[in-house]
Amino acid sequence: MQKTLYLATFDVGYTHILRVFYAANEAESQQKKSDLEREINATCKSLEHYPNGFRLVMSTLPGTVEVTEEVQPRTIEV
Repeated sequence: MQKTLYLATFDVGYTHILRVFYAANEAESQQKKSDLEREINATCKSLEHYPNGFRLVMSTLPGTVEVTEEVQPRTIEV
């Protein structure tokens, strides 16, 4: 199963929290966004998908990943 990279932005007081995760489709991305909103206790200001990936401070995050049932990518906090 192929999953696509998403970036969720949360405005928390005087700072922003960026959370990166992979989702198989729009429904899964919305579910993960809702889970993150509950976890962070803040409303998601933007949710963008990056099927081609992007570079972040000398690190490359792939746009898609192949996922097996045994190995699921973890949410990455940046």
